[in-house]
Amino acid sequence: MVVAQRYELRRLIGRGGMGELWEGVDVRLNRQVALKRVRKDRITEEFVRRFKREARIMALLRHPGVPVVYDFGEDEHGLFLVMEFIDGWTLTDVLDAHDRLPVAWTALIGAQLCAALAAAHDHSLVHRDLKPGNLMLRRDATLVLLDFGVAAVPGSPEFSVITGTLGAPGTDRYMAPEQAYGGKTNALTDLYSVGCILYEMLTGQVFHTTTGGRLFPTPYPTAPLETSAPRELDALVTALLDEDPDRRPQRANEVFHRLLPFVQKLPPLPGVIDRAPRPIHLYAGAVSRISW
Repeated sequence: MVVAQRYELRRLIGRGGMGELWEGVDVRLNRQVALKRVRKDRITEEFVRRFKREARIMALLRHPGVPVVYDFGEDEHGLFLVMEFIDGWTLTDVLDAHDRLPVAWTALIGAQLCAALAAAHDHSLVHRDLKPGNLMLRRDATLVLLDFGVAAVPGSPEFSVITGTLGAPGTDRYMAPEQAYGGKTNALTDLYSVGCILYEMLTGQVFHTTTGGRLFPTPYPTAPLETSAPRELDALVTALLDEDPDRRPQRANEVFHRLLPFVQKLPPLPGVIDRAPRPIHLYAGAVSRISW
């Protein structure tokens, strides 16, 4: 099938309640793309607003940790959003394959996530649905943050907040308490979710369990981890998971800088990372030397 007389669909990547995600090719530019399509029977006025909103929010962010938006439109089959194709694995897939991750990989993934969040938060953008399934690890070990469908830009008339019309925004196991029970979201609720993700990478366990619609935190396992977390990293994760937002680290930049020292001597991650040197690594090495 060809969408909008331009995008040839090649392989179905995923299907959800609202639509499908395809790997495809832009036949005009001979470029690999990812194309999100809306199921025709789910196109309502509210969903059209939400879909357009996601496209504009993603286009607002120009950052290597966020997919590039190429096109957005509507044809006889419905709405579509065309994005950069990310070749890699979701963090969910990585954790399924490796149970828990070494400290160096946990810190690298967390630091890249916080770098992307810092860019989003600088635009007053709150993601609101951070979880392993929305993080893609490319084969060159760079991370990409996905799915801005329920993101919020507080105070912006253009990006009005998505409410529960299409289901409660966010994923309960990765929500801060004030988000789960009060609906409050800001940069600090995103950082709480970062803490949940770091915890899961280090321990192989989901931080929250759900019983009767209530969230219960899971303490750190008493048995020694395969790779013991340094005290400073343990303290950072604990602070991010504090129920009091005022006691959490206040900025993604801060979390980034606290994670970076642990990114050392990355061990192999079989079946996930291609360890061949890439041009992007050369570029990143040069950029890291810029200081003002």
